[in-house]
Amino acid sequence: MADSQYPYPPDRFDDEADAVTFHGAHRAELPFWRENLLYIIIIGAAVVMLVVLLFVIGGMGGDGDDRAADPTTASETEQSEGSDEGGDSEEEAPEPDLSVPVQVINAGGINGLAGTWSDELEGQGWEDVSVATADTPQQEAVVYYRDEADADTAQALAQQVGAGDASQSDEYEARVTFVAVTEPGDGGDEGGEG
Repeated sequence: MADSQYPYPPDRFDDEADAVTFHGAHRAELPFWRENLLYIIIIGAAVVMLVVLLFVIGGMGGDGDDRAADPTTASETEQSEGSDEGGDSEEEAPEPDLSVPVQVINAGGINGLAGTWSDELEGQGWEDVSVATADTPQQEAVVYYRDEADADTAQALAQQVGAGDASQSDEYEARVTFVAVTEPGDGGDEGGEG
């Protein structure tokens, strides 16, 4: 198909172009889902895994809270049973093991508070007393113990410094930790001489 405006004489390529009715490749476009099938599979698998993990973690969180509550409940039950059986023996302070390491933490915001309590406790026979300062002040004095074996010693210390009942906690590294908020004799050391 020679064009009258075409300045060159017809050649074999012009003859082939006249013989073919369609020019170029005409294909239908692939649908979106087919072009991106791999990505759709990966995203779907990730969503399913996320849902499964949320159920697993949610199930573990509920069990973890029950386990954390049970030891406290069990120890409170044992203490109440002991008080029913012992009567007067519960009133007396348990005999402390004065060789157990004790850490005194200044949580009252008073300069030298932990050192003052350290001197006080060492004067009462405690052999291994260290001091530290809390990051944030607290309102009430507390005695913590890490292991059940130190519960009696921690309770004896709590009664000695007037901190109420000792509590089990893994928050501090020391076997027994006394969080002090007032100076000795300021209403916190009621049983100090005993």
